[in-house]
Amino acid sequence: MRYDPEPTGRSNHSRGDGGYEQTTGTARIVMNHAWSRRLITIPVVYLAFLLMTLLLPVILIAGMAIDGFRWIASRTPAVSLRMAAFGWVYLLGEAWATPVLAVIGLLPKERSIAATYRLQSVWLHWNLNTVRVLFDLTFTVDGASEIPPPPMLVLSRHASIIDTLLPGHYTTDAFGIRLRYVLKKELLVDPALDIAGNRLPNVFVDRGGDTASELGSIRDLVTTMPDNEGVLIYPEGTRYSEAKRIKFTGRVSEQGGAIGEIAAGYRRVLPPRTAGTLEILSARPLDVVVLAHHGFDGFAEVRDIWSGGLVGSTIAMRFHRIPNEAIPADESDRKTWLFETWADVDRWVVAQGVDGD
Repeated sequence: MRYDPEPTGRSNHSRGDGGYEQTTGTARIVMNHAWSRRLITIPVVYLAFLLMTLLLPVILIAGMAIDGFRWIASRTPAVSLRMAAFGWVYLLGEAWATPVLAVIGLLPKERSIAATYRLQSVWLHWNLNTVRVLFDLTFTVDGASEIPPPPMLVLSRHASIIDTLLPGHYTTDAFGIRLRYVLKKELLVDPALDIAGNRLPNVFVDRGGDTASELGSIRDLVTTMPDNEGVLIYPEGTRYSEAKRIKFTGRVSEQGGAIGEIAAGYRRVLPPRTAGTLEILSARPLDVVVLAHHGFDGFAEVRDIWSGGLVGSTIAMRFHRIPNEAIPADESDRKTWLFETWADVDRWVVAQGVDGD
């Protein structure tokens, strides 16, 4: 049984990334055509923002009642109001970012790209600060000094719908290092991310299309990258959950060999998908910066946040740099190295304790 399907589909570079699910039929046709997609997603966002704004008094009253009942019944922190507030602020961010991006697109190419990068940083900061304030989060960072210098490949753990905001904030905002992203194509339903992400050099993976095309797009992304930038990929390919860990480590273990033994010991991470990472490392010699984080586990979906465990959490992060000279040259050895690197991430996450303790 093959565990590691390659990235698939066409891209805008052509743009793409690897993952688990596939988009088919009419949905794929819409996703593959920018204007068809945006004629749906942009009106939906503005309609949602308008309806939520008009209904905000009712939503807030209902949220207070629900939070009050849950507090009395089980001492669950107020989540309804927090989620409603975040939803409104998020839609507000989309509502102002989308027309600003449209105006920026009228500028000469170089000025447009520079302005889009600046707006991307503002958008990341907007959403991350909203989450931090509303959910009373504390962030701790270890090893941030190991992030620079570029160029480098950033490998980030993926456990939440929120943790995708971390690499850009701590790499671009803190050190001014622009990142090129390898992401799943489903994220293009977000209009601001869609417009900005396709204007900038990124790869959005169609996970039901042509493997060679997507790997070629990833290679082009890296070989054209200037020395003052970095590239980011999520090796796990999807958000961590215990059910996924059992499922995917089982598949790797069936293959046997060194990576099967390594993956069998994982407790809080998923086995890495190797195709995209190995393609990047074969395209260009790069140092690797590994981002491990703890605190977002158990919040892979909106429904998970409903439990209230995120409120008041401490989000711990560790950046660790691996020089290119320490990465094996042989592809098979590189695959083992990647699994061992992820075992180190796993040990660090486990050492932080169980979320919610």
